[in-house]
Amino acid sequence: MNLLEIMNATEKGVSTQNILKEKASVTLMQLKKDAVLKEHQSMTNAMLVLLSGKAVYEEKDRTEALNQSMDFVRIPGHVTHKLTALEDAQLLLIQ
Repeated sequence: MNLLEIMNATEKGVSTQNILKEKASVTLMQLKKDAVLKEHQSMTNAMLVLLSGKAVYEEKDRTEALNQSMDFVRIPGHVTHKLTALEDAQLLLIQ
């Protein structure tokens, strides 16, 4: 299997596909250029890994550029954050 092939082509700005959910959650995310995953909070710590494209992760006092494949950001639980795609982007969210 190939993670990049799991995501179906879509015209939606943001789409997700959960690929593992037992004791952990692994979600494949796709954001079209300029799409924004609006501000939200995670209940647990997480890691967001860029697979392709470019994106920016933002919290109140922190901004992380995800510019090349395998760039990642650690996301603390209960912290408000958002994600913006600078290019079409595919990411892996691990919680």
